[in-house]
This record gives sequence, structure tokens and C-alpha cells, in this order.
Amino acid sequence: MNRNLSYYLILAVLVVVDAWLLAHPNLIGRLGILFFKYDMIKTFPRALATVSIGVLVSVGIVSFLPKAGKQTALLVLGILTMVSIGVLVNTIFKFSSGSYAMTGAGFKTGAILMPIILVLVFGNGLMETAKGKKA
Repeated sequence: MNRNLSYYLILAVLVVVDAWLLAHPNLIGRLGILFFKYDMIKTFPRALATVSIGVLVSVGIVSFLPKAGKQTALLVLGILTMVSIGVLVNTIFKFSSGSYAMTGAGFKTGAILMPIILVLVFGNGLMETAKGKKA
């Protein structure tokens, strides 16, 4: 792994911030978490585990995909980056209206931050692979 320590430090900070925001919705958000049984973000430790697992899987994909070949890695990372951007746009629209809009600014920011982290991970992996560096 050629990545520098600051990249992983930034990811770690983003994961903790995202988990904190997701675990602390307002009253309407808490009711939604209970009603829709989102137990994975009910408390900070659960939210931290959920976000961490998602990011670790993404980092693992980016780290091991170049071993399948540069063209395959570029294709898959390009698709994953585009899917992450799509999820980000969908999340922004979803949390801009309806009952999701009333879940509190922090919770909405946390929900939007997760796809941003995925775009960062997959986009960075795509750029490194395109440059010819080992991801």
C-alpha cells in the first residue's frame, strides 16, 4: 500500500464524524430509526461499526482490484465511482423534502457524508490506477 498516512487519517476522521452525525438525529429522526428498524445506526458504537465496515470494504476493493489488471480495475472503479455519485445525488434529493427533511441538519449531513466518503475512496482509487500507481 503506497498511500500516505494522511489519507487514512482523513478517512478515519470522516468515518467518526459520519457515525456521530448518524447516531444523533432529532426526535423525528429517532422515531424514523425506530419505525424503520435502522438498528445499525441506533447508537454511536453501532453507527461507527456500520460506517467503518462500509469504508473498510471500499478501501479493500480499491486496494486489491488493481491485481486483476489495470483495464479491469479502471472499469470497475469507474462504475463504482459513478454509482457512488448516483447514491450521493439520490441521498441529497431524498433528504431535501418529505419526512427525511425533518430529521435534523446533523443527521442529514451524516446521511450525505457516507456517499461522499465512498466517492472519495473510489475516485481516489480510480485516479491512482489511471496514473499507474498501485492503489
